[in-house]
Amino acid sequence: MPPAGEGAGGGGRRRPGWLRTTAFRVTLLHLALTLLGTAALSGVAWWATTGFAARRLAADVQRDTDVLLRAARLGGLPSVALSVEARVAADRTGTEYYLLAAPGGARAAGNLAQAPRAAGWSTLRLQGGPGPEAEVLALGTRLPDGAFLVVARDLAPVRDLEARLLGAAGWVGAAALLLGLLGGIAMGRGVSRRAAAMEAALAAVERGDIGRRLPARAGGDEFDRLAGRINAALDRLQELMAAVRRVTDDVAHDLRTPLSRLRQRLEAASSGRDADARGAVERAIEECDRILGIFEALLRIAQVEGGGGRASFAPFDLSAVVEAAAEVYGPAAEERRQTLRSRTALGVSVWGDRELVTQMLANLVENAVRHGREGGTVEVALERAPDGGAALTVADDGPGIPAAERERVFRRFHRLDAARSSPGTGLGLALAKAIADLHGMSIDLSDNAPGLRVTVAVPRP
Repeated sequence: MPPAGEGAGGGGRRRPGWLRTTAFRVTLLHLALTLLGTAALSGVAWWATTGFAARRLAADVQRDTDVLLRAARLGGLPSVALSVEARVAADRTGTEYYLLAAPGGARAAGNLAQAPRAAGWSTLRLQGGPGPEAEVLALGTRLPDGAFLVVARDLAPVRDLEARLLGAAGWVGAAALLLGLLGGIAMGRGVSRRAAAMEAALAAVERGDIGRRLPARAGGDEFDRLAGRINAALDRLQELMAAVRRVTDDVAHDLRTPLSRLRQRLEAASSGRDADARGAVERAIEECDRILGIFEALLRIAQVEGGGGRASFAPFDLSAVVEAAAEVYGPAAEERRQTLRSRTALGVSVWGDRELVTQMLANLVENAVRHGREGGTVEVALERAPDGGAALTVADDGPGIPAAERERVFRRFHRLDAARSSPGTGLGLALAKAIADLHGMSIDLSDNAPGLRVTVAVPRP
């Protein structure tokens, strides 16, 4: 069975592959544009050159006619006849033709055998014996006494110039065709090489070499800009794959301990007394809730990073969200004998998902209350920024985070050694970072001297 597009006997064979390439199309387009440009320039040169020669020839005819008309006014028909004969005798090129016809139509002087019937400009074809046919540009003029004067010039120099221009145009066209073909092939090969290099790099990525990148020159053409975009996408893909690997390792590490404890408590419940069994089951349920909370947080982060919250974006009052968060976490701060202070600029409106931004702020405040110094101070502030946006700050006076760890704490399950003994999953800051990225916000961690200061730059709505 023949492949699609091929008929029996080869009548429906597919075109060769190179005919369908961009390089061939670029070559063909370049050749067509070169020929079109050459034809246009040749046409302009033809019109300018031959037109100039024809106009110059007509000017010579008009000048001689004017001279003979002045002779007619001064000396009448005999003076014109004498001037015509003198001009014919003086012509050494054989390209000047004259005819002076008397009022009755008889030839009075001149060497022109044929004459136009009406006054004005005309083109005559003369057959003067065995020689080739001559073509002349003639101007007929009726004299005041009824005589008829014809002055003509041979068009052979103009026709010779046209023939030379046609020959030159042929050579120029052939040269343009050759140069256009060579230039098109060079351009096509350049495009083909660029495309082949990009295809090879993408094929290497497809085979698993995720670190391979497309060749791109700084400040180059559209291929370089496209390669830069693809490389940026590959960088992002590599980061996501590394994040997935880290999450897999972290999940395996962080869930091993609660699952082991859950198994031990269930074993204890199965072999202990009734009261002990109930206590073990309750603790096992708590471990199950903690595991479910971890998976719920992971799913929430995945949804946010996938952009699922953009559908519900709308303007909302960020000032109200900040005041509500400070009010909600006030009792939790009091349990640790902390002072929670709130400074909120009123009327700050942002564009986004109110629920997600509330979750982000709640995670930041909860983190400050939980890890801040017992008996210390937690401050939540919202201020307007000069660019029309806002700055959201959550600060505490606890132990803070070392500078080397401030970028890592946004990873899933990443927890400082000092915080591993306290409750938590290590997903709060990762979720806050995902929500901030979704809304075009940036989170910056800095030293509060002492403690940690978290600053969220909120763009203008």
